This record gives sequence, C-alpha cells and structure tokens, in this order.
Amino acid sequence: MTAQNSPQQLMARVNQLASQKQLTQALAAIKQVHNIYPKFAPAWLTGAFLFFQNNQVDKARQAIKKARKLEPDNTLYAFQEVMMLDSINRPAEALPIAKELAHTPLPNNNMNDQLARFLEINYAFKEAGLLFKHLSQTQPQHSGWFLKLAMIEQNFGHIEEAAKLAHQALAVNNRDADTWFFLSHLKKQTPANNHINKLQELSQQQWDSATDHSKIYFSLAKELEDIGQYKNSFQARQQAADMYRGTFHYEVNSDRAFMQQIQHEFDASFVKDCPYDAKQQQPIFIVGLPRSGTTLLDRIISSHSEVTAAGELKHFNRCLLSALQQQNHGQKLSRSELVSASRQLDFKALGQAYLDNAQTSRGDSPRFTDKFPQNSYYVAMILKALPGAKVIIMQRHPVSVCYSVFKQMFNHDSYPFSYNLEEMADYYIAHNELLNHWQKIGGDRVKTVYYEDLVADLETQARSVLSFLDLSWQDQCLEFHKNKQAAATASASQVRQKVYTDSVAMWQNYETELQPLITKLKTAGCLDDA
Repeated sequence: MTAQNSPQQLMARVNQLASQKQLTQALAAIKQVHNIYPKFAPAWLTGAFLFFQNNQVDKARQAIKKARKLEPDNTLYAFQEVMMLDSINRPAEALPIAKELAHTPLPNNNMNDQLARFLEINYAFKEAGLLFKHLSQTQPQHSGWFLKLAMIEQNFGHIEEAAKLAHQALAVNNRDADTWFFLSHLKKQTPANNHINKLQELSQQQWDSATDHSKIYFSLAKELEDIGQYKNSFQARQQAADMYRGTFHYEVNSDRAFMQQIQHEFDASFVKDCPYDAKQQQPIFIVGLPRSGTTLLDRIISSHSEVTAAGELKHFNRCLLSALQQQNHGQKLSRSELVSASRQLDFKALGQAYLDNAQTSRGDSPRFTDKFPQNSYYVAMILKALPGAKVIIMQRHPVSVCYSVFKQMFNHDSYPFSYNLEEMADYYIAHNELLNHWQKIGGDRVKTVYYEDLVADLETQARSVLSFLDLSWQDQCLEFHKNKQAAATASASQVRQKVYTDSVAMWQNYETELQPLITKLKTAGCLDDA
C-alpha cells in the first residue's frame, strides 16, 4: 500500500474538508475511508462526528459503536460516546459507560471535569466523587474541586466532612464566593459559631463579578437570620437580590402568559382522553414551588420500601422538547407555539421515552419519585403520557413560600422571578392558579398537600399520602431523616433532621419589609384563606 493511499493520508483530506466546512464532501471522503479501511477505528470516530453534524444521529451512533468495538479499551472513544448520548438525551445509555470510566481517570482533565459533571447531574455522586477527588489531587490549586467534593458529602448527609472540605477550598482561595455560600448554608449558624465578621468584611471589598458579590451578601443574610438579627438580615438580602437581579433580563409577564395558555390548552377532557392503558409503571411526581416542602415530602415517601427517590429529573421536559422538535422537523417555534403543538404529540411514546431516560435513576422500581419543581407546567401531559402516574401538589402559606424562595439564590435560568418581591408575587399568583387548575381537572390522580399541615401532624398527613398512592403504611416513613438515599437540593442538610417548624412563621419577622409582596397577594385574593 502506498503512502498516498494510507488511512492517515485519506484522513488528512477528510479533516481538511471538514475544517473548510465542506460537510457533504467530507462525508463522502470518510465513507471512502470506511470502505477501504473498515478496521481503522479513528476513521469511525471522525465519521461519528461528521454524521452527527449532519443530523444523521443513527449513523453517528453506529459509527462510534464501531470505533469502540475495534478499540474497546480506548477511553477517549468511550468518553465521546458518553458526550454524544448525552447530547441526544440518552442519559440512561450513557450513564453505565460514564460510571465505568470514572474508575480510571482520563489523561485529559477537561474531559474528567465534563465526565464528573455529567455523573453529578445524573445523581451518580459516588462515581462523580472519584473524578473530583482525582481533579483535586492533580489540580490542588483549584478550590472548586474541593467544593464539589464537599457538595457530594452534603448530598449523602456527611455534614462535618463537607465542612472540612469547604475549609480546604477556602484555604486555597479565601475569596471563593461559591464556597462561602455553601458553608453558610450547610448548617444553622449560632452566635458563638458563625462567619458573619468575615462575610461583612468580604461584602465591603471590590468584586469583579456582581454574581459573586451577591453570593457574599446572600451568605451574610442567611447567617444574620440564623442568629436572629432580622433587620440586618433583610438589608443584606435586599442588597443581594437587587445586585443579582441586575445581571440578567427577565419579563415576568411572559411567564404569566405561558401559564395562562397552558391552563387554556389543557383541560379535563384532554386528560381523560387516553386511548391506551399502561399502568404497570407508577411514577410519583411531586410538584410545587421550590422551598414549598417538596423535598420533605419526597423523603417521607421514598422512605417506603417500595419507592425509590429518583431526584429532580429533567427528563420529562427534555423528552417533551425532543418530541416537539421531531414533530416539527426541527422548525424553531415560539413558546406559545410549543404549547399549542404539544397537544398533538404521541403521548404514549413520550411516556415511554421518559421512563427509559429515568431508568438509571429509578433502577427496576416501578414506584419512584420525581420532584423536579418545573414539572408543575406539564401535569396534564404527565397524566396523559403516564396513565399509572400520580401527582402530588405541595402548597405552603403564600407569604411563607414566597419569602423562602426570595431568600434563596438559584441559577437565574431556573427561577428568575425570585429576586424582586413584586415579580415574585406576580409569578406566584399565576403559578397558584395553574396548580389549582391541575387539582380541579386531575381527579383522583392529583392530591394537594399543605406544608403547614404536614409539619404539624406528620403521621396523619403521611398516612393520607401513602393511601393516595396505594401504598401500605410503614413506620419507617416517619423516620425519613434516617433515609440513606442521596439528596441534591437546597434542603440537602435539612432533610437529615427531624421535622421542625422554625420556618413556618419566619416570614412574620419581615412583615413590614415584605409589604410589596403581601399587598399584591392580598389584592389577588391569595391570602383570603391563609
């Protein structure tokens, strides 16, 4: 074979065409390499990328599998398969490969980082921890790796170990705002043991990032509240919220219109019109605003021997968007058009896609909880796509839940309404109407639980919930704080404690400061029965 006809020579031509964005020619050239050198694994990997760029997903998957079959020990190929499967919303297929890779770190730390984050997002905390530990050892000057390890320890309820790792992160970088935020929220601070002086000092310093600066103020506000300095706490929290709200654009009226359209499009007849029966799988969806008690209820239910806590799964949303994209042949639709188009979906296929993607989180259990709060938008579609599913709506005193959301810092793409009291009120009113709509049309498959009732009489409420779910009573459901399953939410530390009522009336310490919120809620009638 001459040098001109070598696979390397042919691949050079393929890569040249690809770099010049001549995709059609590059595809033709790579197919030629496949025909001449069918056992040359790098060509199959390159082919996978080219097929993927040309939206030939099935061919891309076949090509990368061919590359892996030819070189089964090549971890780079395995990593690329994980990334490809993740990008096409196939986490259930990607996760076993990723878990295996985690036991032998890759030579490239950027890849180790991507792999660790994929594992973390998919609740494979043990395997993610292996990679974050490797990263902390090979890059000890990077405080973020110690913080990631601390978060994983918190998810498993190892609070003291999490604190030690957070202090290791601060030893590397004492101005790591993420770590200060984590440490402040890890447990309740006391007058004798807190970080208030340091946080006050940091809050007065110059910061290049308004987001980081706001995290310091959020941390300070939290610790001041812990020790009962409510006036100073609210001042710091208002400073934090205003600062963070200024970093992104958001229109609450867009969300209001979105939720009102959902109510209009999805009524009782939509839910009842289900032409198939597939009740062997019985997922349990817990929906509601964040900080409404969804995590507490999830821990109670998943303490039952027949139930697995799958976490906050974004699978239904992802499967829904994927199905809409296929239905509309990739055409970009407005938010309003997406809502209307979703009525025409193949809901049986949508339900199966969700169950397939949830497989790695739920295992073989037909009963599992999914507490992703934003599933509250999709209740009608969930009921139609999953005939065996039941939905529990978690409600809480309007001012109490709004204040609890207001005082928490989220990613702005999650709950952007939560940093302005009037926007918070507008969103709550529309969201509450949507939840009431689901309860009205959901029949015996939807149940509303009130946080205040749950913490006031845990056993009565727990028995009522289990009865709704057709689960027998088990005393261990009252011992939810002993539940060993990982929890990856803002309440990860609190769920390791017994029920406490401290937060029920916390908002009353700020009644004067919360008047812009309270006035709007009162005008909308949200406080009539509160």
